[in-house]
Amino acid sequence: MEGAVYFEDLTVGDSFESEEVIVDKDEMLAYNRKNDPWPFHVDEAAAARTPYGSLIASGGYTISLMYRLGHRIYNVPGRRWLVLGASQWQLKFPAPVRVGDRLRLRLTVQGKRESSRPERGHFDLLYELVNQAGDTALSVLVAGLIARHPRSVSRPAS
Repeated sequence: MEGAVYFEDLTVGDSFESEEVIVDKDEMLAYNRKNDPWPFHVDEAAAARTPYGSLIASGGYTISLMYRLGHRIYNVPGRRWLVLGASQWQLKFPAPVRVGDRLRLRLTVQGKRESSRPERGHFDLLYELVNQAGDTALSVLVAGLIARHPRSVSRPAS
């Protein structure tokens, strides 16, 4: 497949960065109201009285932004990672996401190893959602699977 990114194309230490997205208040509040309506996510007056001092994004909304920006890295015209899925996440929310934040996603290949199945390989990707101040708002270490290049998969003789 032309433009495909396979297991063999990834090198430990490789890093990829998305363009920026600005956290939209209406979109964030709509998500928070529907999915995670804690007062610090949906009520400005209540949020002002919390240690956060203002509205903050739901973790689910923050993960949605990570997904959105991730697809802009690995699923674009002319380049598509052949990811087969993820089996484990190690997730941290070191800093809150707020209305107006400018966020970028950085993906870094932390590790990779062969699979017992020759058509795929394992990888560890570190996802870091970073705001305009350089603070990491979300960190996810993902263990996943990606297709091997067909020419690297040996087939038994018939």
